[in-house]
Amino acid sequence: MRIRPGYRLLLQLGNRLSSIQSILAFERWKGHPQFENDRGMGRVALLAALLSLIFGVHLVLCLQLVLVRSGLFLPREMFSFLSDERLQLALQWTVYVMGFTGFHLCEFFTTAVFNPSVTSADSFMVNHSKPYTAAALVSLIEFTTRITFFPDQNSQKLFFIGIIFMVGGQLCRSLAMITCGESFNHYIQQDKKENHVLVTHGIYGILRHPSYVGFFYWAVGTQLVLCNPISLILYVPAAWTFMRYRIAYEEGTLRQHFPDGAYEKYAARTYLGIPFLGLAMSFDAKEK
Repeated sequence: MRIRPGYRLLLQLGNRLSSIQSILAFERWKGHPQFENDRGMGRVALLAALLSLIFGVHLVLCLQLVLVRSGLFLPREMFSFLSDERLQLALQWTVYVMGFTGFHLCEFFTTAVFNPSVTSADSFMVNHSKPYTAAALVSLIEFTTRITFFPDQNSQKLFFIGIIFMVGGQLCRSLAMITCGESFNHYIQQDKKENHVLVTHGIYGILRHPSYVGFFYWAVGTQLVLCNPISLILYVPAAWTFMRYRIAYEEGTLRQHFPDGAYEKYAARTYLGIPFLGLAMSFDAKEK
């Protein structure tokens, strides 16, 4: 049976994505105990070093670009090979990379400090999922295309709005993880742990899924920072749909973990924080 060229291309892209995902999951480190296991210190050290290095390099570059653009201390000739439009886009890229690597570093270190019993290399969340990796690659391709061929198609207003979204989303998620402590987990728990309690104080007194809310606005903010129109259009419905089914599933498990009506009462007085999500979940519940 002949495979059509379009399907063949999709298969090749899928295989490449699987290859990247296997690298992120350290599947090629068999025989190296400190790297093949997610609890291995070698894997933790390598991921921390790489993410910190990338963050640090882009922080220095960001500061240089800011000083050049402001005309303070550093001459414009330092980046004479870049037009003003590409200089601005380069600045946006550095902010994006710092936000991206900073997110994964925060995931690990917040878990390590406030929920140490479940901390592992997977806490960095760099091998989150294939869709997450694919979204990051699509974003990279779009931005590379724009800075190469369409550097004048940009918006500094969207860039600053994106920074607010990224920083706000990151703070919301990190605060949720800190508040939840040992009751937080990156993966939905099918069975209730002995130390799992229903957290209703702090930020959880307003939002019942603040970690998801933070991630949603952080993800949208990354594309606003880059001013990627195509990725932004794709990210918003993709992230919204993911949250719709993820939160609905998690709330089902929480109702099982707390069957005395405590979760129902808690849910009734808190907000989801993502536009139209509550309406969609109510509709899904009625359909069932």
